[in-house]
Amino acid sequence: MRRVSYQFPRTFDSSILVRLPFSRCLERLSTLSSFQDNFRSAAGAVKREISLQIACNRLDFEPVLPQTLSGITDEADFLLTISDTVLRADGHRPEPAQKFMVKVIDRGGESGVYVAHATEPQALSANTAAEYIVRVMQ
Repeated sequence: MRRVSYQFPRTFDSSILVRLPFSRCLERLSTLSSFQDNFRSAAGAVKREISLQIACNRLDFEPVLPQTLSGITDEADFLLTISDTVLRADGHRPEPAQKFMVKVIDRGGESGVYVAHATEPQALSANTAAEYIVRVMQ
């Protein structure tokens, strides 16, 4: 069963060839669901939250759960949301969430992963999302 969305754009901003079978690639990608990271930027300390949803009924998205990954073959579309909050002494300042569409396609013993922006303006590049994907695939 394919879990695809009609909303995925015809062009993508970044692509990755992952040397993992399709099912293993989906398992690793699902670890980004409810992922948190902290880092420093020019604006100060930043808390980054990442959420991941999978295509449902070709139009909507639902949270990624272990049972939603079973039975998927060939292709799956995800919505990856990156939310940053700048942590300052005078208070927290949330930044607008950045959304990316992620498509994973079975390529035999490998998987093709394609990333495209889903929001405007594009404060983060698609490479930012791709870096997190590469990190969990290792």
